[in-house]
Amino acid sequence: MKDRYCFYINQEIKKFTVEEEFDCFFFSPKLFKRKLHKGLYRQSDLLYFFWFLVTLGKYKIFYILDKNTNEIAHFSNILPSFFKFPFMNKSDVQIVNCWTYAFYRGKGLYPFALAQISNKYKGKKIWIGSKLTNKPSIRAIEKSGFKRVFDVEKRTILGIYYKIDE
Repeated sequence: MKDRYCFYINQEIKKFTVEEEFDCFFFSPKLFKRKLHKGLYRQSDLLYFFWFLVTLGKYKIFYILDKNTNEIAHFSNILPSFFKFPFMNKSDVQIVNCWTYAFYRGKGLYPFALAQISNKYKGKKIWIGSKLTNKPSIRAIEKSGFKRVFDVEKRTILGIYYKIDE
């Protein structure tokens, strides 16, 4: 069974705000500091090393911090186009593997992150995908002004994403 995802592109930039207790910034990776957050099962060091290699260090991570605790509340990865996404043009970017830690969910951090990323990359086509079963993510993506364009399957060989012809 192949993993299925729905893919969206930015349609409009909506404004979202978060409480003053949060701060945000874009992080640029370095060879020996490819991320600031601790690894989750999907966010291994190997994955970030792979991204560093195939994007020549051009990916970014958008972080939202809790000012009171200095803890990371949310992160979203922004990747330039590369071979795993054959439907993207060279100038496109994609938001991938976003995560809001459980304590911070329900505070609007994900839509805020998507809006901030869309604003920074204004003028570029921005892609974002979600597993078809991830309803909370899909709601936040659509709320943030992204328009669904097609579904894809992730193939096991090299993890390349292909449009589903239906």
